[in-house]
Amino acid sequence: MSRLKKIKVEQLELGMYFCGFEASWMDHPFWRNRFLLKDVAHLQQAKASGITHCWIDIDQGKDAPEETAEDDADDVLEGAAESSAEEAPALPVQAITEEDKDAEAVTVTIATAADPFFAEVEQARVLCESAKDTAKAMFSDVRLGRVLDMDSCLHLVDQITASILRDSSALTSIVRLKIADDYTYMHSVAVCTLMVALGRTLGMDEAACKEAGLAGLLHDVGKAFIPVEILHKPGSLTPTEYDVVKRHTVLGHDHLVKNANIPDYATDVCMHHHEKVDGTGYPHGLSGAGISFLARMTAVCDVYDAVTSERPYKKGWDPAETLTRMSTWTGHFDKTIMSAFVKTLGIYPIGSLLKMESGRLGLVIRQSTVVLTKPVVKAFRYNTEGEIIDSEVIDLSDPNATDSIRQRGGEEWLKYNGLDRMWTQPTPSSSSSSSSS
Repeated sequence: MSRLKKIKVEQLELGMYFCGFEASWMDHPFWRNRFLLKDVAHLQQAKASGITHCWIDIDQGKDAPEETAEDDADDVLEGAAESSAEEAPALPVQAITEEDKDAEAVTVTIATAADPFFAEVEQARVLCESAKDTAKAMFSDVRLGRVLDMDSCLHLVDQITASILRDSSALTSIVRLKIADDYTYMHSVAVCTLMVALGRTLGMDEAACKEAGLAGLLHDVGKAFIPVEILHKPGSLTPTEYDVVKRHTVLGHDHLVKNANIPDYATDVCMHHHEKVDGTGYPHGLSGAGISFLARMTAVCDVYDAVTSERPYKKGWDPAETLTRMSTWTGHFDKTIMSAFVKTLGIYPIGSLLKMESGRLGLVIRQSTVVLTKPVVKAFRYNTEGEIIDSEVIDLSDPNATDSIRQRGGEEWLKYNGLDRMWTQPTPSSSSSSSSS
């Protein structure tokens, strides 16, 4: 049982169990939504935030005096494992997670964010969960030699396209937060998403963007035929193993062409997304315009998602560092498409870690609508206990911005890899504010 009470921020005291502000997460000073308030510095940060109200759990911490607490019927929530999202009153901001003592997580969605972007992030997170199921079913069908459920695939592409057209930043940020075990499935979803976003930058209409998305979703289905012990090997592949993996392009193509409902452009992308403009790619060594436009688009999206994703045998690369490296790979990508891809994600893509002039770290949380080189960041420091302190959201394109970028995070990215999960999840799975390694 958990009872949540809304109180004025000025009423917060040490010993209370803090459960979130009544404001957009992007505006509040903490990286944790739920924790026991026992640090005077945290108390001072809360009261200096300018936010008027917050929520406390009176079963896990100190209660507020009855004569001052705003405890009307809508402000005290009683929730147990059997509670549903539909039964619970809605808070104005964030979902709240209740975990029982046996560590079976029971998520009760209590609210949506007032910030349109943050609301889209939450929708993107939900979409990714259903997308993963669709992708798993797709790979299972291919592995068993079944005909793909194209209605399901097209429906997913429609949903992804709609999300990208509303706000391309939300879904492109969420899809990169995949765990290693789901990589094969979510990689296809991520490439689909990136293809739609890239198509939009390139000026494609909605129908063409959906075609690009479908090609991206199906591009790696041939990996369903690759032995799992090779596909998930936690280390470098031998030359022989690499030759086996390279066969996924032909195997996928040969499976897709058996289905008359799958368009030629999608089967072509499946076959040729590893070709390079200088002719050194595989399986046919095509070059330049000999590679279809969609295949050249997929080559960029595929590589970007692969190298920025965490895998069993490596940490993902920093997004900003990745774009810089990819731009220098002579002969690998179509230059026009690569330039459009950089424009799509920004010079400093969401999730990039930066070193700020103030000495703090800065996590890119959204793009500026004004200047590509000056995104919105969450600037912060770590204290000796590994907790995040001195944090604030800064729009670097604002002439009055209090900080600026000194350089990309570089080696800091490897140390704090996974930190971006902390802002994209409205309901963090842990109360710890230290980064994951």
